[in-house]
Amino acid sequence: MNKKLVIAIDGPSASGKGTLAKMLAHYFELPYLNTGALYRAIAWQVINRNIALENFEQHLSELVINIDKTDLENHELFTENVGAIASIIAKSHKLRNLLFDYQKNFVEKSKSNFNSSHNLSGCVLDGRDTTTVICPDANVKLFITADVEIRAKRRFEQQKSQSAKDQYLINSQSFEEILTQLKLRDENDFNRSVAPLKVAYDAVVIDNGTLSIDEGFNKALSIINSKISQ
Repeated sequence: MNKKLVIAIDGPSASGKGTLAKMLAHYFELPYLNTGALYRAIAWQVINRNIALENFEQHLSELVINIDKTDLENHELFTENVGAIASIIAKSHKLRNLLFDYQKNFVEKSKSNFNSSHNLSGCVLDGRDTTTVICPDANVKLFITADVEIRAKRRFEQQKSQSAKDQYLINSQSFEEILTQLKLRDENDFNRSVAPLKVAYDAVVIDNGTLSIDEGFNKALSIINSKISQ
């Protein structure tokens, strides 16, 4: 009989939770959803369609429908400008309600239909309220964090690397600009009235500020394997 494994990962922007989630999904051969990318996909549409922030809720139905046509791995979604807008619109009750069903359906479908060579069904999700709102009953909850200056440096280096490949990023941001935006996003995410970012009572906190990608993965894998063996 297959075991169901839902891994939910929370944490602030640029903490490394997305990289870890993808690695875990690949390792366990489970579907992966970047829940934050859903909000970024909406923010990207708001920016590119020149929709005023004060009026974006009037366009929610068409914006959410277009998510299926938006590549959630599109690197344009992960610029700091899009992230800043995503953090603002994520405060919307109407938007969160619409995306809540989208995410819950993904989880339930994955638990019911997906099988892997690990004899598991389930999925891996990462975001900012995944462990507390979307998957409060997840088998494994992780909260990935790091000092904001470390996160800003990582995002800056990532941006420089991407800029070398993509011409559209030629006017990339400075470290100071990224640091300022990350601090603002942290303030928005931790203090918003709707589903604020917080550590779930049963989540395991991993500070990967001094860990390499492989060290962070191995630490998370050890935690998950101990849960599976129970």
